[in-house]
Amino acid sequence: MAGVLPANVSFFMQRLQGVSVSHFKINPQSNDSAVANRILRFELPSNSLLNFRSLRLMFTADANQTAAAGGRLPNGIYKLIERVAVYAGGSLLQNNFQSYNLYQAAKEALEGSKCDSVVGHPEIVRSVPYHDGSAALTSTANESYTDTDDMFAIDYWESFLGTVQPSIIDTGILPQLTIEITLAEDSVCSSCAGVALDGTGSSDITDVNSNKATYQLDRLSMQVEVLGMATSVLDQITEQRIASVGYLSLPFKNIFTFVSSHQGTSRFSVNSASWDRVWMVYRPTGYANKAAVHRVPGYKKKGAHVDGTSGGTAADVDVGIPEYDIGGVLDTNKEKYISAYFRMKEPLTSASTPATYQLQVNAATIPAFRCNRNEMYEITRNSVDSYHIEHNMTLNQYVDSYFVQCMRFCLPDSEMSRLASGLDTRSVSAQAAVETTGLDTCNLTVFAECTSELRVGSGRAVEVIQ
Repeated sequence: MAGVLPANVSFFMQRLQGVSVSHFKINPQSNDSAVANRILRFELPSNSLLNFRSLRLMFTADANQTAAAGGRLPNGIYKLIERVAVYAGGSLLQNNFQSYNLYQAAKEALEGSKCDSVVGHPEIVRSVPYHDGSAALTSTANESYTDTDDMFAIDYWESFLGTVQPSIIDTGILPQLTIEITLAEDSVCSSCAGVALDGTGSSDITDVNSNKATYQLDRLSMQVEVLGMATSVLDQITEQRIASVGYLSLPFKNIFTFVSSHQGTSRFSVNSASWDRVWMVYRPTGYANKAAVHRVPGYKKKGAHVDGTSGGTAADVDVGIPEYDIGGVLDTNKEKYISAYFRMKEPLTSASTPATYQLQVNAATIPAFRCNRNEMYEITRNSVDSYHIEHNMTLNQYVDSYFVQCMRFCLPDSEMSRLASGLDTRSVSAQAAVETTGLDTCNLTVFAECTSELRVGSGRAVEVIQ
């Protein structure tokens, strides 16, 4: 019956006995404290069935360990990571690409947030820290969580750690696996002059402080789930596969970064067996400068006041009103801030002149016509498999704070079936260019998303097919 009928109407069950589950804590090779731009290294357990989707980096965080400067952690604690590399016995598996945090933020803008709301710091704090419920911050106080029971966790990963298939791998067939994490620069944290709502004066949450925020992480560790099976069936299947084919195939996503000061045309080249997508992220040229938070359009700003206590004896408290309709249409009756470092904006030369966008790959133009931003947005939606926005994003908000473009070169849903169907540019590298009109000079970061293949042979021999 199970072989004829679909699973949702079939009656069947499978059983695997002798399974064991355990969790281990891995300390970094250096000390367990780190500041911006530092490199952390963790060695994963050897000769173990490792669940790569269970990897989680734990730490406490201080948004400004050097001075009282109104430091704020970014929304999404993963944004403290600049690079992630994976080595197998010294051989690089996952490309150590630049701007790992920006790539994940770009995907988050279109696919919805994967940041855990309990230990992931999903929102920027204005006045009251919601992570530990501590007392309200003053205009000069920093956001700081140094207690052991206030730890954060990064438990969602891109590239090799989050996409390798199968996700449970016997590390005994691989050389020693080492994860190398490079922390981001201090500019990912915001330096705020005050805690008041936007527009209340020169010392509110969106005004920059004179001191630059500098963060520090402590109690660093990585935790991992290790599985065990009483049967040797997996070992036998692995040996038979290597004997018959010569290797095991482990596909995963590899990312390549190209950064330019965009002035109409930005060129790059990709050499890959399967180039699946290209992501284009536009940011103001001063994105890395010291800055306060940026308020996303439509959400609350100053203008609505209530009395602080019953009886009318306390001073008025500004609770703010949404920038759109006062009732808070499209779920905007709340506050929403992002780090200026991750503000993705369409940099129009003139608000009255629409911009156009087009991609050149060798001699082909994709699409076959010059798109305006709305047309390009629809192509972007079509290019992302798991499109899902957890919040209601308007066009105004997309253009001002989440301006990301994506173009797909592979079959839809090909990742679900481990199908490498993207552009094969190994014989002749794809000479590509992003061509625009109507844009001011801006920072353009291009991410080439490719499917790579890790081939594991006998004797722990490894080869990466880019």
